[in-house]
Amino acid sequence: MNSPVPGFYCAAGSSHRQHARLHVSELGLEIRAGDESSLAGPAAVADVEISSRIGNTPRFLRFTNGGSFETGDNEAIDAVLNTNHPRHGLLHRLESHWRYVVLGLLVTVLFAWGGVRYGVPAVAEALAFTLPESVSRKVGDGALAVMDQGLLGPSTLPAGRQAELQLVLMDFAKRVDPGLDVQVVFRDTAKTIGPNALALPSGTIVFTDQLVQLAPNDEELLAVMAHEMGHLDRRHALRRLIQSSALGILAMALVGDVSSVSSLVTAVPVILTELGYSRAFEYEADRYAAEALVKTGIPVSRLTAMLERLEQTHCDAADDACSQDDWRSYVSTHPGSVERARAIQDR
Repeated sequence: MNSPVPGFYCAAGSSHRQHARLHVSELGLEIRAGDESSLAGPAAVADVEISSRIGNTPRFLRFTNGGSFETGDNEAIDAVLNTNHPRHGLLHRLESHWRYVVLGLLVTVLFAWGGVRYGVPAVAEALAFTLPESVSRKVGDGALAVMDQGLLGPSTLPAGRQAELQLVLMDFAKRVDPGLDVQVVFRDTAKTIGPNALALPSGTIVFTDQLVQLAPNDEELLAVMAHEMGHLDRRHALRRLIQSSALGILAMALVGDVSSVSSLVTAVPVILTELGYSRAFEYEADRYAAEALVKTGIPVSRLTAMLERLEQTHCDAADDACSQDDWRSYVSTHPGSVERARAIQDR
């Protein structure tokens, strides 16, 4: 570039601007006044701080003597940079090349996906184990109260049978983990979810009358108890809830406002009965159950048998063949009984 670049020069510590020109030679960059006297430089391009290009806004060249040169001739400055060491400002490159914008958006989307896929679950797990027990109790008790208003009905099991199962199930729980705070209640769900068991964050495990009636022996009920204890031990309900309400839970944890938990209570029944747990959570609870059964001398086959019976019952109710080869088994968040039985055997 032979033609000088017009602009304005400000000496170090001065706000006065004077007309000047930028000259480029083998010696580098030099600022000269109208009478050709040198104001700054000559200096190598590497020794001059050149502002990035942002649209067509003026550029600034700052010299080591503290002086600065301002010019609106961006093309000339770009030519200087390209000749000496090609580098444009990042913002200008983004404005000039849409591919960079698309790439940036793609990176942003991938980063956000990674945060949701891996970051949120990791934070949810850590937070679930640091929340005070009062939060877990309030969430669980509130969720049970909500479900008792419609989803769950009073148990129709004979009082003697309920008392008998209470003794059997609670004795089993103490043998498996005396430190896990567990209690058992019975509810009727003939008109809603049918045979099922639900582990609430408070430590309450709900056995439905239909599940009790489905089990041919108490050992299969103990297998279910062990599975639900696995959900409690790993705080799966809380973790699932936190993942679904991450920002609200985080704020509650930071400010310690337990009263705000009430707004999350209504989400628990949906999570337990409709959304369900992730495959990873189910496998984790299955492993816990298998270890608990081995510890107490109960055949692990009791668990797999009950899983298969439960799945078949729900399939019959939905008039669905529930083939394990069905494509839905690959996209479902809840693994099938055959898949889970295989994982239990391979644990």
